[in-house]
Amino acid sequence: MEKSILVSIIAVFAVLTLMTFVNASTGSLSTSWAVSVNGAEAQPFGIEAGETVPIKIVFRATENASDVVVKASIDGFRSEISDKTERFQLVEGNVYTKYLSLELPSDIDSAEEDLTLRIRIFDRTNSDENEYTINLQRESYKLVTLSATVPDQATAGSVIATDVVLKNLGAHKLEDVFVTVRIPDLGISTKSYFGDIDPFDEDEVASDLREADRHDSVEKRIYLTIPENAKAGVYTVEVEASNVDSSTLVKKSIVISGTGKSSSVLSGSTSQTVSIGQETTYDLILVNSGSKVQVYTLTPETAEGLTVVVPPVVTVQAGSSQTVKVSVTPTSSATEGTHVVTVDAQSDGQTVGSASFTANVQKATKTVTSNSVIVLTIVLVIVFVVLLIILIVLLTRKPATVETEETSYY
Repeated sequence: MEKSILVSIIAVFAVLTLMTFVNASTGSLSTSWAVSVNGAEAQPFGIEAGETVPIKIVFRATENASDVVVKASIDGFRSEISDKTERFQLVEGNVYTKYLSLELPSDIDSAEEDLTLRIRIFDRTNSDENEYTINLQRESYKLVTLSATVPDQATAGSVIATDVVLKNLGAHKLEDVFVTVRIPDLGISTKSYFGDIDPFDEDEVASDLREADRHDSVEKRIYLTIPENAKAGVYTVEVEASNVDSSTLVKKSIVISGTGKSSSVLSGSTSQTVSIGQETTYDLILVNSGSKVQVYTLTPETAEGLTVVVPPVVTVQAGSSQTVKVSVTPTSSATEGTHVVTVDAQSDGQTVGSASFTANVQKATKTVTSNSVIVLTIVLVIVFVVLLIILIVLLTRKPATVETEETSYY
């Protein structure tokens, strides 16, 4: 008795399971599905990661319907992966063929991963659905550039920095990866060694402690020097990463604005107060940050009422600086108040900079001495000297002997 009840339960469960399967493959809108992915009809469909695959859906309509849509989707990723048709009409008994495509994810955590492809045929009230398995596999060797950051602008003679981030999206280790940054139109390039890149981060590695520092990405900065004679224009910067098994190329644009500013003109103290006829000096600092000796020609601009003197030619070694004295003297024609003194610096026939200084001009303090005051001063000095001599004589003279005479009246 108990066996017969158990058999009956199993039979009912099997019938329900069969009904569920039938409803999954056929429904109120369609029947006789035939689905192929990337040309294959048998599942699981083996697809390489990152591919865009075509999907073909063939079915027979089981009733008339309007505003019908066929949709393919894969769930479980950061962004939706789906595609669908426009709305169309169904006529009972007709066979329909629809084409869709899906861009499969390129970054999966393991060498292979099973994805569930869901196909739906639906209108406003009914929906037929079936699921298929896609076995997504990494390529054996796949190197990608996640990021290559290049400055938008630069000047000739300057050094630009390129930040490069590489990732291994293949199934095997990429050994001895190099990155080359170049500007073909200028004939310049630089090469940097990025080392080995593992296919997985340390979170996915085995328990072997020797593999505890594995990473599937690497980031480095590469420097490239723009020639000093580069002409102004828009150039293409190529960032190529490669090893013996894989390579990737990224192109960026950069605007180079002519001759680079390898020289700077600075000023020390910029404001001083000076009287007419007096001289004051300022510090002008020439900085040569280039790779060769620079010869500078210094020219002061005209300043009314001021005499400005600077060395006409100054030589500064590469990678160094030199302080130059600027002498300013207000003449008798200078007006009181603030005057601006500017000195221009040129090198190789081009102005590389200028420095400005402020002179606060004031009139000189005049000392007026009258003749009477002078005469009085001389007289007082003479009187003082005479009195001093008399005093000395009196102090040095010996006292005289005084005899007392007695007078007798007898």
